[in-house]
Amino acid sequence: MRYLSADVGGTFTDLVLIDSDRVHLDKVASTPGSADAVLEGIRRVTDSAGLKPSDIDLFVHGFTVGTNAFLTRNGAKVAMVVSDGFRDVLEIGDQLRPHLYRLTQTKPLPVVPRSRVVEAEERLDAFGNPVTALSEDEARRVAGEIAALEPEAVAVCLAFSYLDAGPEEMIERHLADLLPGVPIYLSSRVNPQIEEYPRANTTAVAGYVGPVVDRYVATLDQALAGDGVTAPLRLMRSDGGVATPEGARQNPAAMLLSGPAGGVIAGAAMAGELGVANLVTFDMGGTSADFSVVADGEPRMVMGREIDGQPLRLPTLDIETISAGGGSIAHVDLGGGLRVGPQSAGADPGPACYGQGGSDATVTDAAVVLGILDPGEFLGGEMALDADLARRAVGETIAEPLGLSLEEAALGIVRVANAGMIQAIRKLSVERGLDIRDFALLAFGGAGPIYAPFMARDLGMAEVLVPTSPGVYAAQGLLMSDIRHARQAAWQRRFSKVDENELTERLLALKNDLDGALARDGIGEDDRYFRFAADMRCVGQFHELLVPLPEPGATGWWQADDIAAAFHRQHERAYGHTDETVPVEFVNLRVDAFGRTPKAALAETDGGVSGKPAPAADRQVCLDAAKGFEDVPVYRRGDLKAGHGIDGPAVIIQRDTTTVLLHGQSATVAPTGVIRIKVAS
Repeated sequence: MRYLSADVGGTFTDLVLIDSDRVHLDKVASTPGSADAVLEGIRRVTDSAGLKPSDIDLFVHGFTVGTNAFLTRNGAKVAMVVSDGFRDVLEIGDQLRPHLYRLTQTKPLPVVPRSRVVEAEERLDAFGNPVTALSEDEARRVAGEIAALEPEAVAVCLAFSYLDAGPEEMIERHLADLLPGVPIYLSSRVNPQIEEYPRANTTAVAGYVGPVVDRYVATLDQALAGDGVTAPLRLMRSDGGVATPEGARQNPAAMLLSGPAGGVIAGAAMAGELGVANLVTFDMGGTSADFSVVADGEPRMVMGREIDGQPLRLPTLDIETISAGGGSIAHVDLGGGLRVGPQSAGADPGPACYGQGGSDATVTDAAVVLGILDPGEFLGGEMALDADLARRAVGETIAEPLGLSLEEAALGIVRVANAGMIQAIRKLSVERGLDIRDFALLAFGGAGPIYAPFMARDLGMAEVLVPTSPGVYAAQGLLMSDIRHARQAAWQRRFSKVDENELTERLLALKNDLDGALARDGIGEDDRYFRFAADMRCVGQFHELLVPLPEPGATGWWQADDIAAAFHRQHERAYGHTDETVPVEFVNLRVDAFGRTPKAALAETDGGVSGKPAPAADRQVCLDAAKGFEDVPVYRRGDLKAGHGIDGPAVIIQRDTTTVLLHGQSATVAPTGVIRIKVAS
């Protein structure tokens, strides 16, 4: 079979085509807001492989269309239905503030303004019993008011609808009659869970990005067919699974973090291959840097997160994203301090060294000034960099205002950029109760392997791992994912009052629903598997922890003491303490369904050698302020074989990235081709 993946980033679109034991890679400039880069990349990579687009058997795609629409506020025109008295739920939000003592804070604007929210006269109580029953006439009136607003999507979030979806479904029927073809998102499907504001906002976000994602997928589908691509299309989800186009349309909010997820899945696969239990994935491209944690071989998940200050309460990989990429702009602030980002030069005009009109100093310009990047070797020589423009930008905007030498200014840019990324790693590890010294740092993306050795040294991490094709590693990860669906149901019970039969019945009902979804995706019974979990907390606590459950139904599967003990272990790790005498309760039940899909196997590198390879050249590189510029050996990645060893300082070049070894660091090449850099303690 022939497998193709495309990962759209802010600067470049990465493509990986695997044909039997041959791997073809390509990068093309991204075209924000359209699929043109994907189509161009497919044509290029299939042509280089001597294939036609129609020869592809499976196409997996990761994209940032939904994320960009949300962050730039270019989503759909949404109307929303809420219960009587809840019109201001999105405006009021909650009392959580990012800066507790700042007097001039402003809340982010909701994606649905108050003027487009319609109240329905109905009410359920906290147990799902009707207080004011929704009538057909009222549902018809509400649908008429919504239709008059001419929405592109409708979100419906009624109080306590997670206990009884009937009122929301009644409104949906009347809306469908008046607004044929307009997508309708019900909170009882998108996020059936307690807490009104997070549920309402998550449903509103689904409506806001849904039409944008739908248009993109439909346009891509049509364009692929026009280019002769007949392979099934799979789309990466925020939770690390892939979805069919129909699955993506059902809950488009689950696609918001589609872009960074592929690298995390690939990282988990590498952890298993190398026997590395714990690692931090670090994907640094031209615009941003994404971090995530694989602990005990499993990617860490969160059941909700904030995006741009607003809650999105859906299962996602625990990914931290910051504005730190090769295109991040360095500047001197009003107080005379050196700053890097969040502004980015992006792909157009790009860093000054691109020669496309950019004049601001960027992280990439700093790497050129320091000799880390060879202007003649960027993208394998396909795109030449202008070192003079890089030196001019760093000199005029940073070195001269701060009274520094050119290399001091460039090293300062690197240090400041690294400091922000180090803080992101600490947030994912130390603040989650994990000891970062037990973790390896997996570096990929076009810029990750340059800066990872600096960061791992400063954090005291065990080692740095660099895959064979770091620049397109996230795209490779897209080919390692299974189809995934998720369902959840609110179920609040104290452990002491749990009825095993009721719990089993509820979990199996969710499983059967998901089993049908996998069947509709064409997944055979032997290729379906399921995972069960519950949100649990101490009675009286506000925050929940996700605890895995055994598969229900088998004799003796429900062992309350064992499950409570698992909860308390997680509580100890998350908060640093626990009290096993405090009663525990269920809040939410979850089931994830997976459908195994064909996986592409990457060939191992040539092995059986030992010793050190011969460098391809030497060049002047500055990696340390005290040592300044010095002759550093330069190796070509294609010359490295399994068993080779390299001592730092050194630079390893390849088409899609550059890898740096600092003084005191050493590297070996694993049988899989991964470079393992030991970090000096």
